Amino acid sequence: MRRIATALSAAALAATLGACSQGGSPTGSDNAGDNSGSAITDISSLVNAAKTNMDEKKTVTVTFEGTGPIAQLYTSMKCQVDAAAEAMGCSGGPTEMVVSKDGIFMKSPEMAQLAGGDPSKPWLKMPANEEVAQQFGELGKISDFEAMLPPGSTITSSAEEQVNGKDATRYEVTTNLQEAAGAATTDAQKAGFKVMLDSGVTEIKQTVWVDSDKLPLQVKMTTPALKVQGQEIPETTLTVHYSDWGKPVNITTPPADQVQEMPSLPGMPG
Repeated sequence: MRRIATALSAAALAATLGACSQGGSPTGSDNAGDNSGSAITDISSLVNAAKTNMDEKKTVTVTFEGTGPIAQLYTSMKCQVDAAAEAMGCSGGPTEMVVSKDGIFMKSPEMAQLAGGDPSKPWLKMPANEEVAQQFGELGKISDFEAMLPPGSTITSSAEEQVNGKDATRYEVTTNLQEAAGAATTDAQKAGFKVMLDSGVTEIKQTVWVDSDKLPLQVKMTTPALKVQGQEIPETTLTVHYSDWGKPVNITTPPADQVQEMPSLPGMPG
């Protein structure tokens, strides 16, 4: 059981890191209408310009790569996101996942076996009252730029370059975690920030690449070593790649006869 708890703790933290905060307005001046190709100098303008076009596109495909145990949970994983439906489906990694209004589902034969459940039902549904379920829900916000660049974030520099053959602007961003934690609006976000602050991490650095429409092309973040549920987690570098903005996606909730409830696990909040 402890193996499951540790894996879920790390994955839930990664989800929180990938969507640092939801709601509120990042620090910076308000130039919301700037959609030009020139570099933006403050977070509010960057977030607002991106949000307008991201809301219009509604769908995106996301892939991950990186180093460290947290990143390894997502390496090779491909996620389709439908913001309008509030749904996300991930496959290709060690664990398949579906986040939707029906719940949060994980397909992991190893976890199902360790949980002592029915082997004929490979999908585990996270209990709605589990804090970890809220944390996994944060991963569904991976296409929310406001969530990834929370209050306390500042642009420190920018430059023009190419990403995967596309013209892009690169922004270096630093987030003050004390400010971000103070603006957190859910228990999951507060818990994620607390883990980092308790580990002595006071800021997170990210590099963000956007196209001429301010749509994200790539985000790279580095998290120092942390302690989660008493477990030491080494430094992690995670890169998120965005593609196919606005193209159709196919996200399906698993059939009920293949789903079993995830039991409460030792070492997990509940």
